[in-house]
Amino acid sequence: MMEVFISALTAFCFAFIAIKFFKPVAIEVGLVDKPSERKLHAGHIPLIGGISIFIAVLMASLLWLPNTLELRMYLIASAMMVFIGAVDDKFDLKVRIRIIGQLIVASLMIYGVGGYISNLGNLFGLGDVTLGPVGIIFTYVGIIVVINAFNMVDGIDGLIGSLSINTFASIAILFIMSGQNDYVSYPLILATATIPYLIFNLGLASKARKIFMGDAGSMFIGLSVIWLLTMGTQNENASFRPVTALWICAVPLMDMLAIVVRRYKNGKSPFKPDRDHLHHILQRVGYSSRQTLVVISTFAVAMSVIGLTGEYFNVPDVIMLTGFIFIFACYVFVIRKITKSEKVK
Repeated sequence: MMEVFISALTAFCFAFIAIKFFKPVAIEVGLVDKPSERKLHAGHIPLIGGISIFIAVLMASLLWLPNTLELRMYLIASAMMVFIGAVDDKFDLKVRIRIIGQLIVASLMIYGVGGYISNLGNLFGLGDVTLGPVGIIFTYVGIIVVINAFNMVDGIDGLIGSLSINTFASIAILFIMSGQNDYVSYPLILATATIPYLIFNLGLASKARKIFMGDAGSMFIGLSVIWLLTMGTQNENASFRPVTALWICAVPLMDMLAIVVRRYKNGKSPFKPDRDHLHHILQRVGYSSRQTLVVISTFAVAMSVIGLTGEYFNVPDVIMLTGFIFIFACYVFVIRKITKSEKVK
């Protein structure tokens, strides 16, 4: 476990160094987020959070993790994802181009290491749901969904950082619970590499040093989450069940699914930005940005705890799935009530 601690500490330190190094570079090349009608912040904020996290993960992985094919393909895919995201941050790419880039990166995961979702577990109490070759298509969809779920949820200071740390920490706990200690370093490196970003993003170091994650970071986080979930659920020695994955990244998934359906019903593109995400709605209700962060993060942690508890006590998949669907239905109902009351006003 000492090596796990050292690898995590290495990631933490490199993330700090990367932020210090890349901040002036980002300002020089114009890799900054400018205030707009949707982006209500002061000044031009460097979009280097994701780049700093990736550099930290890269260095810690090369120094401390076994040099396996899986790790090499993950780092290559991540580098490509960060590059696509950085280009998007700078030039605001069309949605179609971003999706094509994500599909190419997904192919590295699926065909490079054979990492695709082929078993969904015993979701209906009738035996494991196996997908066979259809699992490849399902995995493509899953990768696109998770990447864009984390991308879409990045809307207020501290939110994507807090949610990603919660998810990575939950995955680490699941690996420990299953006795797969060899895998614990992977999510812990990602979690600790995110902490310096969170400190700067929340202005805890200094408000003048604020940075944003950028699409490079949110898409990298999403890719890392789906990669770890696939690694943890899809083999003979799976560390946890696929249904548990829903609970530990519940907030990004629920927010994305609800808003995509809402946009579709209103005749809008699912990828067209707006101010109807959960954090926007809570702020319109009267919560401050920091209060909104606490409310959403607490909800995310509570969902993860339910998922971890269900995994620990081996609660049947069908009950865990039904519970998740019930909470999601309640979530949609409450959000719809709030938005309707806003329209009445």
